[in-house]
Amino acid sequence: MNGASALSLRQLQYFCAVVESGSVTEAARRLHVSAGGVSLAITQLEELLDVQLTLRTRGKGVEITDAGRSVYDTARVIARSIEDIQELAGTIRGELSGPLRVGIFTTLSPWLFPQMAEYFAEHHPAIDLQLEEGASAALQTLLTEGRLDAALLYENHIVAEVDVQRLAPVRLQLAVSPDHPLAGHDKVSLSALRDEYAVLLAMRPATDHVEEILRNAGITPRVRWRSANVETIRSLVARGLGYTIIMGRPHGDLTYDGKPIVYRPIADEIPPNHIVLATAPGARRTARVEALRAYCREAVAGHFASRDGMPVSKPGVL
Repeated sequence: MNGASALSLRQLQYFCAVVESGSVTEAARRLHVSAGGVSLAITQLEELLDVQLTLRTRGKGVEITDAGRSVYDTARVIARSIEDIQELAGTIRGELSGPLRVGIFTTLSPWLFPQMAEYFAEHHPAIDLQLEEGASAALQTLLTEGRLDAALLYENHIVAEVDVQRLAPVRLQLAVSPDHPLAGHDKVSLSALRDEYAVLLAMRPATDHVEEILRNAGITPRVRWRSANVETIRSLVARGLGYTIIMGRPHGDLTYDGKPIVYRPIADEIPPNHIVLATAPGARRTARVEALRAYCREAVAGHFASRDGMPVSKPGVL
């Protein structure tokens, strides 16, 4: 090995970020540095170790070699150990610092992350709060691989062996346009949707749970459109183009284009569900994660306070 004394923590951190993100560009975004700086650090690391760690092809991203995977396992341990030392020093000084990698299910992220980011920026400015949005299964994989510190998910999406802390109960509800005949009902039975068009979320497992609930009620949904974007769904519903069954109720009951939308409780019995904070089994209980845990215990329950028996986003609470 040539020049081993020149091996740096920065090179190891940049290499780990590339392995974990699968992309030099994405790693640079997460690290708040230039893609050229990340690429140079990896090249230097390969030269120092005299081992090819990556295969980088223009337009095709990065492929990690077998040697790179082996080096990553040790590099991650070293990088995390240094982070622990830095965190300990910060705790001694009375401040928390270092990366905090949080995954949030895509539909929950607009509700939970902006105020979370504001809180940490004000109370723990030295923490590098990193966001990973995505489908629940993908986030759980990242958790178990050690690439996320924690994730905010719906409890009925949990499929992996992860530790779960319940934060707030939530319940599915019906959303329709104000002109829809069902908008005038206090509660709506699922049987009333038999002949109605549906606009449903195109993201598993959320869509599977909704359709299972409808099938259990004897309803085969007449799905007109599916979308992975909740605001697209809400806007279609507000225009009278179908109903949707949705979790959560943003403040104001207006769509992005300013049209009103009406929410009604579902009269049928529906399996209970919760927003949860998930962590990997046996994961390190760092001070950063404990700060996140304490924040979620206090804030998420208030954010999903009940209105007419349904979860609603309350401004200024989180």
